[in-house]
Amino acid sequence: MKGKTIPIAARIHWFGNQSGKALSRLIKSFWGPSVALLAVALFWLYVANGIPAPTEHTVEKYGVYGDSFGRITSLFTALGFGGLVITLLLQQRQIRAQEEDAKHNRQNDEKGRYEEILFRLLDIYRQTLSEVRVGDTTGRDVLRKALGRVDSAVVEEGVNGLPRDIKGRWDSGSLTENDRQRIDYLQFRNFKIVATEIHPQARLVDTFEVLLEHMLRGAPDHLLINAYRELVFAQITFLECRYFFLVALSHPSRARLRDLLAKTGFFDRISRSQIHQLHRDMYKEYWGQALEQRELPASVPMSPGRIKRALRAHKAAGGVPKTTYTPLGVRQSQGVVKNDAKDILQ
Repeated sequence: MKGKTIPIAARIHWFGNQSGKALSRLIKSFWGPSVALLAVALFWLYVANGIPAPTEHTVEKYGVYGDSFGRITSLFTALGFGGLVITLLLQQRQIRAQEEDAKHNRQNDEKGRYEEILFRLLDIYRQTLSEVRVGDTTGRDVLRKALGRVDSAVVEEGVNGLPRDIKGRWDSGSLTENDRQRIDYLQFRNFKIVATEIHPQARLVDTFEVLLEHMLRGAPDHLLINAYRELVFAQITFLECRYFFLVALSHPSRARLRDLLAKTGFFDRISRSQIHQLHRDMYKEYWGQALEQRELPASVPMSPGRIKRALRAHKAAGGVPKTTYTPLGVRQSQGVVKNDAKDILQ
């Protein structure tokens, strides 16, 4: 198969582009000015050799001979002016490069200071969390027990969710005035229970606010904080997420915390199963922010129907289908306990 013939015009255009690029690189290089001076010197020699010397050694003849260089003098004057313009352009380019370097260095310095303070605040937050103490309980266990008290109290009083009849009318949009008053009572009791049982750790909450404040507003304008936000939130467990949510929900004085939680995208880390729906509705109604209910991904990447068919097929083949799995370490520990129990009975 023969190749296509390139038109002459296209070749000339390509050659012109390549020549222009080569000339541009030469001008920008160190040898550009030297080559230009050499070309001017050669041109001067060529023109000077073309002017005939006077045959008669008189003042008039030498005057005419000197006047012959007038055009060349004008040429060199123009070349001198052009050289001055080129010098100014080169200086401008150099100044611009220096400004770009200075800007780049300044941005790197700002980024370094931002990261240093952010990581220092993150260390302070971890240290503060480890120092939280209520009686003999310390660290995250304090938060875990507070959340456990909240869950137990709302279940004990029966205010952990909407009654079935109200839920049906809520979903259909047909709530009565009495329904709304009953919902107000549920919300009132939840506010009282959460505010009492959560026991806000003021030092921990204040430190967390400072961390979020710097992460959000301390970043330089040229820096994107997405990666830093993911890094910080990766250090915050769901236990802490729910704890800070309940503090923001139940304490009106924590306006700064609510503002930072909203603007940093903090609530995107809270899954659907970890916050009561009633608390979500309360936060939306009283603090104006809806928490998205994210569906948790399935533990097995297989559809429910496919799993059911697999279980039936295994059973039809004479097997005993199993839907759960006990970790090996748990089974081994249970086996040790059973053996110890047998030895005691014997």
